[in-house]
Amino acid sequence: MEASGIKRINEIIKNTLNVIEQSKGAIYDIAESARKEVDELKEELKQLKFQANAIMKECEELEIKVSISRKRLAKINQEFVNFSEEDMRRAYQETNDLIVSLAVARERERQILLRRNDVERRLKNSLETVEKAEKLMIQVSTVLDYLSGDLRRIDEHFEDCENKRMLAIRIIRAQEDERQRIAREIHDGPAQSMSNVVLKAEICEKLACVNIGKAMSELQNLKGIVRDCLKEVRRIIYDLRPMSIDDLGLEPTLQKYIENFSRENCLKVKLIVRGNINRIEDNHIVLAIFRIVQESLNNIRKHADASYVLIQIECNDNIVTLRIKDDGKGFDIAALNNRERNSGFGLLGMKERVELLDGSFSVESVIGSGTTIRVQLPCNIQGVN
Repeated sequence: MEASGIKRINEIIKNTLNVIEQSKGAIYDIAESARKEVDELKEELKQLKFQANAIMKECEELEIKVSISRKRLAKINQEFVNFSEEDMRRAYQETNDLIVSLAVARERERQILLRRNDVERRLKNSLETVEKAEKLMIQVSTVLDYLSGDLRRIDEHFEDCENKRMLAIRIIRAQEDERQRIAREIHDGPAQSMSNVVLKAEICEKLACVNIGKAMSELQNLKGIVRDCLKEVRRIIYDLRPMSIDDLGLEPTLQKYIENFSRENCLKVKLIVRGNINRIEDNHIVLAIFRIVQESLNNIRKHADASYVLIQIECNDNIVTLRIKDDGKGFDIAALNNRERNSGFGLLGMKERVELLDGSFSVESVIGSGTTIRVQLPCNIQGVN
């Protein structure tokens, strides 16, 4: 190798080591930030548990008081000749006040429990982040030691390292694109709805003392806005990660998603599953299959002009095969490959996801004869936590 080539490789090595050192520092900062968040969440959870116990006790006491008050009211109703009208009015008022106080306390209890559950979930996620960051620091340190201590084989791994660097850049870009999409959806959806909720609430507040009927009508509209906002938030959460995958498994989740997709888009989609795909234990594989189906159906809806889609999943002992075929207008694959890398209807993103999981990805399409996507993935990935 020429001296200029060796010098260039040495420069690359130094730059790579610097980047890894910086990444190691960034990972350490992330871990420290996550640890701090864990401590804060633990303290908040402690306070919420104390508040939950207190409000539960308050609810129990109010329930006892309501029961006693109702018994006293029943006695007055039975022996009304022995009590004055004022006694009856006070008994009714006292019972009603206790019922209202109990309802308010129960709502406070519900809100505290919801908050406690949310904090517990966030705490779990933060603990996982700390664990992953610590593992990643160990891995980065190992890579750093390897590159620092054994430079003789760096030329053999140069191209591989460059590919990984470019892959990391694409992953970061994909993450930022996803964050931008989520931010836009929240801004255009729930954020706008909540602004409308505030406005409607102010209108109700002003009307409450003037026109109670109109105030009630506005409250009905407000309830509809909140319901739509909740539906939109749930859709965004589902797009981020459908919880039913963890609760029910991949096959029921896919079936439900396909049914909703078919109904909303008037597109016939058939799912055929051979083998038990719910036995796939690796979450990376499960999520990859779901995301590929999701992205493929979105592509078909936007670009294919198809009327029918067939999705086949076959799972044996070692390999899961996914095949998605539509009867749409198809496209020229050669022309598509010559476009910018950011184009391609998300095919590049799917291909990279599959290759990251040691799988294979292929697309067959003929203009006028539809498109077929074929994916093969290992049932489990070795060495992935």
